[in-house]
Parts: sequence; C-alpha cells; structure tokens
Amino acid sequence: MKASESLYWIRASLGVAVGALSALYDYAIGWSPAKNDTAFFSDFFTGLAFALFFFIITYYLLKLHYFEKFKKKSKVITTGIGIYFLFWIVVWILLNTILH
Repeated sequence: MKASESLYWIRASLGVAVGALSALYDYAIGWSPAKNDTAFFSDFFTGLAFALFFFIITYYLLKLHYFEKFKKKSKVITTGIGIYFLFWIVVWILLNTILH
C-alpha cells in the first residue's frame, strides 16, 4: 500500500474514533435537545473543537512517519482531511441519535 493510501485510511479510522469519542462525551455530560435552544450549538462547537484538537495532535504524530515519504510536504496535512471530518460528523450524529 502506498503512503498516501495508508495515511488516508488512518485518517478515516481516526475520524470514526473521534466521532465515537465526541458522542460518548455528549452522552456523559447529559446532552439533550430539550435543555434549551443554544445547547445544540454549544455542543456542536465543543465537538468540533474536540475533532480539530485530535486532528492537529495526530497530524504532528503522523508527520513524524510520513513527512519524508511525500514530495510535496503539504500533502501530509491535506491527505484524508475530508474523510476525517466526514466520518467524524456522520459517526457523531449517528451515535448521538442512538444514545439519546
């Protein structure tokens, strides 16, 4: 498997894991849409900050291994960024729906 493919699938699986962690965090703090109108937005931005935090941390960890394998150094950050956030939001919404 090429370096770009493995980086892509690592980011995809990290998106699933962080989406599950975000949903479990919401469940642990007792999120419910009936609390008030702004509860959704504050929880969404908390989850987004959680996803961005893990993306940045894993970027630096993955950069140690993949940085020398790419000709364009910006490919380390852009490879798999879309699938990471897509899987994060889908898993987060799905698990929030199931848990609540």
